Amino acid sequence: MNSENILQPKEIIYSRRRTISLIINSNGELIVRAPINCPLSKISKFINEKSNWIIKKKTYFLEHNIYNPLKFIDNEYLYLLGKKYEIKLTESARIKVNDSTIELPKLDSKNKLIKFLSKTAKKYITKRAEYIASIFDFKYTSISITSAHTRWGSCSYKNKLNFTYKLIMCPAGVIDYIIVHELCHTIEKNHGKKFWNKVKSVLPNYKVDEKWLKDNRGIINVI
Repeated sequence: MNSENILQPKEIIYSRRRTISLIINSNGELIVRAPINCPLSKISKFINEKSNWIIKKKTYFLEHNIYNPLKFIDNEYLYLLGKKYEIKLTESARIKVNDSTIELPKLDSKNKLIKFLSKTAKKYITKRAEYIASIFDFKYTSISITSAHTRWGSCSYKNKLNFTYKLIMCPAGVIDYIIVHELCHTIEKNHGKKFWNKVKSVLPNYKVDEKWLKDNRGIINVI
């Protein structure tokens, strides 16, 4: 593999953040998140400094990818709350979830599935966030479901919480971790020691769910 191509980012996402971070998606592509107005020279330097990590991660994801993008045909698999369902295409216009299968309409399958997952995610995540916030006295202003491809969730400076609909494919404990993660950002806006101490006070074993996300990140690119 050409090292220059390996280190070439697929996308650079600028936002209100203090540091540069790197993500390798399930297709083995490098995604960079950087502060607004961060010079490209600084990003390139950071990428070069992390070259060994990037190569290692890319190799891992390409060799261990179990989450292939859906082609929307029979006998593929989809995950809901961490459970694996076999896809069956039907003539029905509605989606039906059974014990081990999920029936999808043959027509406009992808768009209908996205709407279904978004609606399911909105209902489930809103309920869990309300419950967790009430117990630990978190305050947030709203919850929105997005179609983000690289971020599980985010918290704005006005404490508006955003979650990708794809989160609903993850196990319940992992979803709780992402919810707690963003709720903790309503108090601590960075990833400093106080932030992680707050996360740990709510979820003492959060690193188990954090590891699941790292090992299964490819699930975010299934759809």
